[in-house]
Amino acid sequence: MNQNQIKFGDYLIIQRQGYTKLHKIKPNGTITLGKDVIQLDNIVGHKYYETFRMIVKPGSKRLYTLEEVNELTTKNQLNIEQSGADNRNIIDDGNSQALTKDEIERLRDQAVSSSDIVEKLIANSKTFNSKTEYSQEKYLKKKEKKYFEYIQVRKPSIRLLAQLFYRQDPAKTLGIRIDDLSQILTYANIQSDGKFLLYDSGTSGLVTSAIMNSIGPNTHGQLIHAHPGNECQKAAFLAMQFPQEQVDRCIHVNLYSVLRCYYQEGGNYVKGNESDKKQNQEKSGDNSQNVNQKSHSEDNAKCSGSNSESTHEANQDSQNDEITKQSNINSRKRKHSESDSNETGTVVKRPYWQLENEKACHILQEKVDSIIVVAKEHPMSIVKELLPFLKDGRTLVVFNLVKEPLQDLYFYLKNRTDFIGVKLSNNFMRNYQVLPERTHPEVIMNFGGYILSGYKLNM
Repeated sequence: MNQNQIKFGDYLIIQRQGYTKLHKIKPNGTITLGKDVIQLDNIVGHKYYETFRMIVKPGSKRLYTLEEVNELTTKNQLNIEQSGADNRNIIDDGNSQALTKDEIERLRDQAVSSSDIVEKLIANSKTFNSKTEYSQEKYLKKKEKKYFEYIQVRKPSIRLLAQLFYRQDPAKTLGIRIDDLSQILTYANIQSDGKFLLYDSGTSGLVTSAIMNSIGPNTHGQLIHAHPGNECQKAAFLAMQFPQEQVDRCIHVNLYSVLRCYYQEGGNYVKGNESDKKQNQEKSGDNSQNVNQKSHSEDNAKCSGSNSESTHEANQDSQNDEITKQSNINSRKRKHSESDSNETGTVVKRPYWQLENEKACHILQEKVDSIIVVAKEHPMSIVKELLPFLKDGRTLVVFNLVKEPLQDLYFYLKNRTDFIGVKLSNNFMRNYQVLPERTHPEVIMNFGGYILSGYKLNM
């Protein structure tokens, strides 16, 4: 099936005006938007970014099915042509709407479309035609938001996920905005053939998915995703639906576990593999030696043809008894070793986390091209532990929502002789409303975090 087509098991983003929600589609699945429950089976097989109309299911008030539409308009359908010069004669006394609340609810129960409801509200409004064009637009937006019946299905992307998580709760991504995320990727110099180390203590997998998305599919780039707990956060990583080969190049490890594997075992994960190969070679050599000895004994037996036939038969019988006895002993030993390996579980199947630790240790031994730290805790001790794994001439990037921990780290790096270009910066991206004679920046906006970056020198 085409990747641009929706199928069961896919992650998708449902958008209704400015509201977005991440959802995994399942057979007979539904999604709740406010008080409305929407069945999603009808969108399977359609393409992403198509628009659907919510149709009330017969016999229910809040249960909807979806129907594909090609275009949607509100103002053109309503044929709004008349507007006032100003609002000086409009009195807000609460009596401008002739329809009562019960009558409006009755229209919704009758499955009347949102455009028809808005049209009836306008027709029964005493002051709508006296409003200015700007006031009419505000009125329509307010009513559309309440009675809007169209949704759009969008494919998850880094930008959409960053905006979605930040709108829901900035704490879910440690306060990382889309501009902060772009700056982190730029400072870290993410490339398709590099090896990178990320410590992430709770961004819902947003930074991980952003780095893997920049590395791209069918490349040689690798990422070590270190996290503090037993399980890492993967919400955004799963939503991106990377190919399996790209998923395999992202190694999720516990930070303390992989450091213990690297320092305490002292490279035994490499020696262990070499010793296994050497042991297998020794076993194959022993087997070949046994075969040679057996063939040599058979040649000696053939050379002793001067012995009597009875003696030869007796020797042959005793030799067969010895071979049978030895084979029984070997089979018992083999069964015993197999049972031991099954009981321990180390030979038959090793733990997944141990395999991931060994993969990470191989990369750490060769050092990485960039270290990114996004931590809710103080990053000083984490950075000190990870700096030995950074290649010369490569960058360190640390993000934090407050500047005081980064100030401590800034002075620490400035006192070192092997770091240059250390700087602490903050981005303030401000959105602007661009309308005729109404262009201005948004008044209320959240504040982003701080980014520390620096380059390691070859000393």
